[in-house]
Amino acid sequence: MSAHSMGLDGTIVAQSHLGQIDGSAGRLSFCGYNVHDLADNAQWEEVLHLLWHGELPTTWQLAALRSDLAAARVLTAEELDLVRGLPRVGHALDVLRAAVSLLAGLHRPTTMRADTVLVDGLRITAKLPMLVAAYARLRVGQEPVTPDADLGHAAAFLHALHGHRPAPEEQAAFNTYLVLLAEHGLNVSTFVARMVASAQNDLYAAVDAALAALKGTAHGGANEQAMRAFLAIGEPAAAPAYIEDLLARKARLMGVGHRIYKTEDPRVRHLRQHSAALSARPGVDGRAHVVAEAVAAYILGHPHFQARTLYPNVEFYSAPLLYQLGLPLDTFTLAFAIARLPGWVGHIREQLAVARLVRPEAEYIGPAPRAFVALSKRMRDEG
Repeated sequence: MSAHSMGLDGTIVAQSHLGQIDGSAGRLSFCGYNVHDLADNAQWEEVLHLLWHGELPTTWQLAALRSDLAAARVLTAEELDLVRGLPRVGHALDVLRAAVSLLAGLHRPTTMRADTVLVDGLRITAKLPMLVAAYARLRVGQEPVTPDADLGHAAAFLHALHGHRPAPEEQAAFNTYLVLLAEHGLNVSTFVARMVASAQNDLYAAVDAALAALKGTAHGGANEQAMRAFLAIGEPAAAPAYIEDLLARKARLMGVGHRIYKTEDPRVRHLRQHSAALSARPGVDGRAHVVAEAVAAYILGHPHFQARTLYPNVEFYSAPLLYQLGLPLDTFTLAFAIARLPGWVGHIREQLAVARLVRPEAEYIGPAPRAFVALSKRMRDEG
């Protein structure tokens, strides 16, 4: 067996000014700002500006960005026709990946350059949430909705999805979700986006590839699977038996454990707080959050999970949070993509500045050199 890391753990393949992660201490920062400060105080648009320009925006910069996003969010007649033509069956992420590719046919993006990529970046960042919301409505027989122009990005998506302005606690919960997931170093989807960018492609191709990587259950797709587990559990009292059955079958509990964090994921506390706030509203069915809490309590005291330092990760409380915001299950990972677009675009821009194709190598471990055997001789050998 080669001494090389088969998962590229510890291998430096890029330099970045964006996200810094300390997995042992459970710390995360964006461009030097602690993620806790951003989650508690920043709007998602401020984080987008930070990741694209290296600094938090001034008042007028933020106003200009919000105005640009609001204008770009409006779907044109051609874009609406594109969404109407999408199949109503299949997983939403698969369908929307196709939509991103088809959108490239409408927008005709040029090959990316570091000095121009933010123009296409803003457009696709604004359009993707509207495409997701329009598609989610159309497939249940509802017409797309254009959100009010004065709404921020988080509220605009919820408005476009449900047809009405969200309550303050809903807007706050989704804004915090977007902030927390905006960037996370060289994760799988970001790595894929950078690799596509290095091949001198257009931004839509890079985003499409990142979406494909994000769908994996070991990456962004875990939020949907975690919610399906909570729904299968149904009631808090059923959590221990469900988890023990998983362990007996050597199956994985989605939303638990992280490749980097060896302690609690720093994003968890904020998602948990907002999920709890959503569940506490009068007249709301808060079982999704209550079941998640029961699962968390059980695994945090379970020797199997503690021996392996497996804690709830960002997907764990994302699941009940998104569920209580009314997102269809198969759009959960698309919500992750909506949040992560600033990070993807920021990393792509950094990669474009390198101006070199990323071309790693694989260590060959196959047969030693050998002589070719003619087909007729191989046939005789068989007989």
